[in-house]
Amino acid sequence: MDVLTYSPGANCYQYGMTGWITGPTTGVLKASTTQYPSAPTTGLYCAYVGGPSSSSGSILQTLGATAQANTTYILTVAVGARTDEVFTGYVAALLAGNVTLASGHRATPVGGTFVTEVVGYESGATPAQLGQPLQILITSTGDGQVDIQSVALTALPTAQ
Repeated sequence: MDVLTYSPGANCYQYGMTGWITGPTTGVLKASTTQYPSAPTTGLYCAYVGGPSSSSGSILQTLGATAQANTTYILTVAVGARTDEVFTGYVAALLAGNVTLASGHRATPVGGTFVTEVVGYESGATPAQLGQPLQILITSTGDGQVDIQSVALTALPTAQ
């Protein structure tokens, strides 16, 4: 994880993020209790995607795993809205070989909170993207900011 040495708050951020390909206006934020009232006083680390007066942003990570047959994939993403920024939405997607397998955008946090988006995908016996690298893509929509606190992908074998 990237470590920011400044005090938590609106001015404690960096563009870019280790382990992810980042689009415009995207990076790491060390949020304060002003942005997230339940944040620890030492700060709450999250990715910020997009900004209030610019275009949408994005983060993309290619995983070491590949798409497999007869597998259920569950992508979970903690999506946050700051109290001091406009939240205009997002899309969280699971891809394989740059092709979208499933996506979600329904979790809607109120200012100062995080909620969990869950995206599921069942590959079936002969998925078109079999063997392609799995990827996670999160984009903001509109001219607002989306914060991401955690991202996880679980793969479970499905009955045949």
